[in-house]
Amino acid sequence: MIYLLLTILVNVFIFLNFRAYSRFGVDTLQAIVVNYIACVITGLLFLSGQDPLQTFLNGGTWTWIGGILGLVFIGTFYLMARTTQKVGVSVASVASKMSLTIPVVFSLFFMQIEKKEMDVLNYTGIILALAAIFLTSIKRERGAPREAFNYRNMIMPVSVFLLSGLIDTTINYTNLHFLDGPGEAVFPIVIFVVAGVVGMVGVFFTRRPIQLRSIVGGITLGVPNYFSIYFLIKALSAFDNNGAILYPMLNIGIIIISSLLAVVLFDERLKPLNKLGIALAVLAIILLSHQEILAAL
Repeated sequence: MIYLLLTILVNVFIFLNFRAYSRFGVDTLQAIVVNYIACVITGLLFLSGQDPLQTFLNGGTWTWIGGILGLVFIGTFYLMARTTQKVGVSVASVASKMSLTIPVVFSLFFMQIEKKEMDVLNYTGIILALAAIFLTSIKRERGAPREAFNYRNMIMPVSVFLLSGLIDTTINYTNLHFLDGPGEAVFPIVIFVVAGVVGMVGVFFTRRPIQLRSIVGGITLGVPNYFSIYFLIKALSAFDNNGAILYPMLNIGIIIISSLLAVVLFDERLKPLNKLGIALAVLAIILLSHQEILAAL
């Protein structure tokens, strides 16, 4: 449970970084590329006594999976940015967060690795978690473009939905079948090296001078971003790779804390539907983890 909590906290810190970018005028693409460099450095420092190159060379299947995920990471980020610009923040947020349905379905019906028996309360919790994520993500945006909901523009949020779900599902599958102790810490480094190289090429072609604020923003994002993958891998192992339970709890945990911090730090107002979503999220957590709660009483 501790790794789940740590994963939630570092993801919330990532959310706060992104919210601060607009306030301080940070170039998002530049900060993202610096973030990937900071991720790699953080991972290497975290390994300390280990030899990451030797672990990588001995890694086998998970090494090329990490490389492919690096490409998917940077591609998903670009699509999320374009979706936000073309369709709106709310649609991009819903597409990203609702993508947890993909690893949940994959875990339940294809991996079939849950060590505990799923009961009706667990399944109800999954359904409530999806409803909670949808309700808390919906925001009414002023000045949204008229063309926001035409069929052509909806290709982008659908792509974000599929790619985000693919990332989570692939991490879950890779952790179950290919990762070992040393590989758990090196796997995120492989992902961020590839994403960083592709991102640097993109920054080069924009030909905009690198801003100091982008470097600072990238560093403050990169440290928690590395641990967001590392702690996720550790949390999956702690939950016996049962993504059907972990991913809903992870997402609603992030949403509850992020929503409350947005109210306190950014003066964001929650609409009645958002408040209902938070209430459903709390209930979903209780239903998803009711076996653990009863065992602790």
